[in-house]
Amino acid sequence: MRTTILVIAVMISIPFIPISNAGTAEKVEDVGFTFGGLTLDANMSGNASSQLGNLPAIVEYYTATWCANCVYVEHALDDIEANGVNIQQFHFHKDQDSEDPWGTTEGEARWDERYDGGVAPTVVFNGSMKQIGSVPESDSLDTDYINLAAIDLQLGNGSSTLGWAITGNNTGMVAWNIVHSNDLIPEGGELVNMLWVTERYAYFPDGSNGVENYPHVVKSLVTLGNQSSGTMEITLPEAHDGTDLQVHLIHQLILPDIVEEDAPAKTQTEEDSLPSIGLVSVIAISMIAAITVQRRLQ
Repeated sequence: MRTTILVIAVMISIPFIPISNAGTAEKVEDVGFTFGGLTLDANMSGNASSQLGNLPAIVEYYTATWCANCVYVEHALDDIEANGVNIQQFHFHKDQDSEDPWGTTEGEARWDERYDGGVAPTVVFNGSMKQIGSVPESDSLDTDYINLAAIDLQLGNGSSTLGWAITGNNTGMVAWNIVHSNDLIPEGGELVNMLWVTERYAYFPDGSNGVENYPHVVKSLVTLGNQSSGTMEITLPEAHDGTDLQVHLIHQLILPDIVEEDAPAKTQTEEDSLPSIGLVSVIAISMIAAITVQRRLQ
């Protein structure tokens, strides 16, 4: 009895410490999912296109230059990518951190509002599956991440297209187009297009985790809107060093607001009961960015 009381007293006296290296993956509820990942170098004009089913898994990796455990996560992500797993990495750093130079307000808001914040390291696959920490749930982090990357988003038929044309020293014209099946977006939902700008490598020898050359650093998040195609002139963020900025086209499915359970039931009409339209036909895409550049050069 005395031993039991002593154990309880000791447990009570220990302050609560968040478990930052718990490795259980969990579904991020009620936020939809993220897909896309077409990538172009920001220092040259070009275009890229892919069928939706061939797009990489989007990996949002929330990290910091002082985070020692983050090194294990980064190595695991690099390992599976080197071994042929189709992923696109985006490394979000902590904002307003005196020991980390690359945090952004947009990145911090995304972490807090979409994923309820947390601790570094945190990895999110396709905006829908989150795993915190560096302790694997299975036999290794590699296996965990391979399994998360393999989750089928059931995007259906369609394509994603990105065009980029340089218009100035730090500006460019982005052109985008997405073709998808009607049933990809639930009634009341929305598909928002974004341009994420990253720096391929940024050198920071003062990071206490010893990485020094930090890859895939997210520099800015630009919302392009919910139109299936369009163009927008973008001002690029300043690179930390070098000329290795990249632009990435991201599509984010936003789910409709949850209807309260006590809300009155809607009477189904004949119009409501009509079946949804099938797949939209895939259209031939001409690159708007190339046309824009020609006009500017005239």
